[in-house]
Amino acid sequence: MILPLESDLKPVITKKAWKQINNDPEWQDAERIRCADEPWYWLANWVYTIRRDENVEDAEITRFPADEYLRYVFHKIFTEPFLAVDKSRQMRLTLLLMAWSVWHCQFRENEQIVCQSQKRDDAHDELLEQRAYVIWKYQPDWLKPRAILSQCKLKFPPTNGIINGMPLGDKASDQIRSKTPTKTILDEGGFYKGQFEKCLAAALACCKNIKVVSTANTGEWDDFINDKVAA
Repeated sequence: MILPLESDLKPVITKKAWKQINNDPEWQDAERIRCADEPWYWLANWVYTIRRDENVEDAEITRFPADEYLRYVFHKIFTEPFLAVDKSRQMRLTLLLMAWSVWHCQFRENEQIVCQSQKRDDAHDELLEQRAYVIWKYQPDWLKPRAILSQCKLKFPPTNGIINGMPLGDKASDQIRSKTPTKTILDEGGFYKGQFEKCLAAALACCKNIKVVSTANTGEWDDFINDKVAA
C-alpha cells in the first residue's frame, strides 16, 4: 500500500481526464488498481462530498478538500491501530473516518465496521446517509461496487463489507461486542453521557483497530484524552 503521506497532496484528475476515463476501459482498470493501493489518491481524485458550513448558503457537492492536515490525519488513521483525536468543530475528521470506512469496504474483503454515535439519527443520517453513502454515490459507476443503504447499515455485497451505524442506548457496549467488528469508530465520544468508558472498553475487548474522535468536552473525555488519573 502507498500510504497517504507518500501520495501527491493535490488531485491530478481533471474534468477533461474524468470524461476521457469514462470512455477508456483500460484507463479505468488502471485507476481501480491505483485507488485500491493508494487511498489518498482515491480520496483526493475521486471522492465528492456534501459541503455544508457557514461559508456557503446552501449545501453543495464538492470534491474532497485535499488539505495537508487531512492527509496527515488520514496517514495516522492508516498507521495507528488505536487513534484518539481531540478536535475543534468543522475539521472534517468524521468525514475523513467515513471515507476510511468506505475505502476499506470498497477495496478490501469482509470488513465489518462499527460507527457509534450519540443518537440513531446521527448514526444513520449524519454518518451513513450524508457521509458514507454520498462518498460512494458520487464516484463514477466504473469505480464503485454495488452498495445498499438501509436503516443504520451500508452494505457492499461484492466485497461482503458493511458499515454499521450504532447509536447509544442501554446496551450500547453490548452491541459493539455482538458485531465482532474489524474496525470501530467512536464519533463524538466526549458526548456519550457517561457511557464513553463502557463503549471504549467494549470496543477494546473485541477489536484491534479503533478510532476515537470528539470535539473537546469536560468529564470522561477530558480525563481520557488528557490522561488524568484520580488522586
